[in-house]
Amino acid sequence: MITYKGIQINVVDNLYVKTKGLDSYITKEIRVAIDNNQPENYIEVIKYIIDYIVDSKPIISENQNIGYYSWLLQFRLDEDDNCYDLYEANADGSDLNKGCDTAISVVRQQGEICWQQNLIPLFPNFNQSVVISDGVYEGKDIEGIRYASPQDESGWYLITDDYNEDIKSLKMVHFYHVAFARPDILKYLALPFGYRFLMKGGKFEINKDEEV
Repeated sequence: MITYKGIQINVVDNLYVKTKGLDSYITKEIRVAIDNNQPENYIEVIKYIIDYIVDSKPIISENQNIGYYSWLLQFRLDEDDNCYDLYEANADGSDLNKGCDTAISVVRQQGEICWQQNLIPLFPNFNQSVVISDGVYEGKDIEGIRYASPQDESGWYLITDDYNEDIKSLKMVHFYHVAFARPDILKYLALPFGYRFLMKGGKFEINKDEEV
């Protein structure tokens, strides 16, 4: 058991990580099932949610979504245990699964890419926007450039060889559409402002863009 911001976090029989004391904020506890990761990974997810609830004091309801960095979680009510279980979007966004292993994996991979470059990750938010050209959803090679942007924008511009140089042909879409359609580039999208990646033939190159 550990205490974080006055809330207990308990590992229960190595099956769940569950809060105790969060009900004073949202009338329920939060619980997440342990699957393929170590308990400390799930504890980090619970801490993220505690930060959100303690600092923002939101009203939480059944089936409410919450972004965990670059992935989507959802609160599902278990009335018998008076708690919300965490569910997450599956890899292609077609359904929700109990737990948060995909979310943990996405954040880990994004962090590793940045640390390999001696960079601090700047995780895009699940609801932020991304600018894309034709060919992105079709799986074509991509050049990604990240510009400093307002809070509701990720700053990413994702361009393929299908781009016709007409800025009016670019489309602004939600980050989650790209996350579900292009899992092959997802781990590069926490690179900070001023960086770019080039995908060509399945190989990736990362550079700082001095012009951004």
